[in-house]
Amino acid sequence: MANISRPRGLSPVGTINGAAFNEQGQLFAIASDSSNTYAIGDVVKIATGSDASGIAYVTKMTADTDLPLGVIVGVRPADPGVSLQGVNIDLSKLYISKSSGTRYVYVTTDPAIIYEAEADTYALADVFKNVGGNWTADQTSTLSQSSPQSSLTVKASTVVAQGTSGSLGLPFTVIGLAQRQDNAAGTAAKVNLILNKQQYKQAQGTA
Repeated sequence: MANISRPRGLSPVGTINGAAFNEQGQLFAIASDSSNTYAIGDVVKIATGSDASGIAYVTKMTADTDLPLGVIVGVRPADPGVSLQGVNIDLSKLYISKSSGTRYVYVTTDPAIIYEAEADTYALADVFKNVGGNWTADQTSTLSQSSPQSSLTVKASTVVAQGTSGSLGLPFTVIGLAQRQDNAAGTAAKVNLILNKQQYKQAQGTA
């Protein structure tokens, strides 16, 4: 049976230290962005500055050369402030459209988290190698109420063996295929991965 293609970005499934994933995310702000949409499963990186309350800004990761902070696991639908009475709040919209003003998201920032992601294709021989992503800045054509998650997938053509030239610059390390009866190597394979490089994995100011 062929794998079903259903991209949803990165989804936390466990940790490499044996502890259970506690489903917690850290609050970050997104400044009004005219170039990117944001969805659960998208990878973000640190941006310059913070909002008026000191909540750090993040922006969407759109290239393998970016340094990831973590993955969006929640979008805040409404923010504390003046009374929301009489204001319609769409609690079903789990993504952020372009030019939406300042918005807030919850991001997993623990470098020990294991994620599941779909690959465009993946071979058994490429397990425990480093790899990049198929990055899409504007997901307007795919984001909808019925399909609100990230379209990010793993890009098999970027696979590089660890310890060889270019491997350190790639954002992901695939540690295995997701162990399910509906998953196999090949097109639309679901893989388990960790962040090969991450904001909190290295000393600040180093390359």
